[in-house]
Amino acid sequence: MSVLLLLLVTTALSVVMLMVLLSLARHAVAGMRAWSLANALAIAALLLFAARGHVPDVLSFDLANLLLLCAPIFMYAGFLRHLGRPVPVRRLAALALVSTVSLAWFHYVVDATALRIALTSVFHGAVSAAIAWALRRSANPGGARYPARFAFWSAAWQAGGYGARFVLYMANLGTDVSVFDASVLNLVFVALGTLALPTLTLGAVMMANADIIARTTYAAEHDFLTGAWTRRAFSGLAERERERIARGGGDLSVLVFDVDHFKSINDTHGHAVGDRVLVDIVLRAGSVLRGIDACARLGGEEFAVLLPQTGTAHALVAAERLRAALAQGAVRDGADGLVCYTVSVGVATLGEDEAVARMMERADTALYAAKNAGRNRVCCAQDGPGQRAASAILQV
Repeated sequence: MSVLLLLLVTTALSVVMLMVLLSLARHAVAGMRAWSLANALAIAALLLFAARGHVPDVLSFDLANLLLLCAPIFMYAGFLRHLGRPVPVRRLAALALVSTVSLAWFHYVVDATALRIALTSVFHGAVSAAIAWALRRSANPGGARYPARFAFWSAAWQAGGYGARFVLYMANLGTDVSVFDASVLNLVFVALGTLALPTLTLGAVMMANADIIARTTYAAEHDFLTGAWTRRAFSGLAERERERIARGGGDLSVLVFDVDHFKSINDTHGHAVGDRVLVDIVLRAGSVLRGIDACARLGGEEFAVLLPQTGTAHALVAAERLRAALAQGAVRDGADGLVCYTVSVGVATLGEDEAVARMMERADTALYAAKNAGRNRVCCAQDGPGQRAASAILQV
């Protein structure tokens, strides 16, 4: 009766986990379908097991075992899909088929309950070990390591538990045992088996949730078209850098630039070509900027680059390197022609006790000075509070 209660409790847990997974289905998380199917199969298998003696053995034994063997396989497949790895479908299908036939053989041909339990333990332990192996060095996008670690340790202790169960039942092959035995040790192993899938599903849900949060955060902080930082995210990065400088000192510079005659590009070649120009700018900028620099699209054809730990002299060098790289940029139009473009750049360095907004204003002023000076050039803003005089125009 205690084993039956465990089966029913686990069925309820699997139902809850399935509902949680289905609530996340609209987010199109990789692996979600396989995880959901695993829980659906487990629910059906557990109900059939609980109905043993009330339904034919072909349902409560053969079909139930097949479903319960397939459930962890789909969990494993879900983790592989979530991690972007190929799923060995044929090998997993063969494993499930061989295991089901073996269990049926040791039920109908040679009735050996202990051996059936040992074989089942080998199967579930092997799948659990495979899940743990796949997750051993995994992390969700955005660096969320805890969900993957939780799933890893869940699979690892299950593999160890199934290994211990295998050893125990292999040592008692000649004894009369039953899955529904109410002994304490058997209840412990049954609890291990019944809680295995809900625990793994909890890890899967945590990983799915971390993936959704990472994607949502990325979408909120990055421009949809170009992948550059948004104005809001850029402002946050700049403010954090300003606070760091206030605590420990250092330099911070910013480049503000936009595309020369961008309206003419849109009017002549169409907005689709204009969009390709913007995308090309971000790609080329990324190739000449440092890893600690941040490129943002402020709006329209205007961009900004945050240069941490960079004073005016080095910011001017970085600006000229960026301008030269973009001056070599070109995208194709609809007629297989090339559309070239250039940018004008304004440079400003944060002054003592200066606000980020004020630094951006000075960089913007320098940008318009570069445009008035003929475009396709770099202009440095007048010195801010506490800075040495620094003003220059770099021409092509």
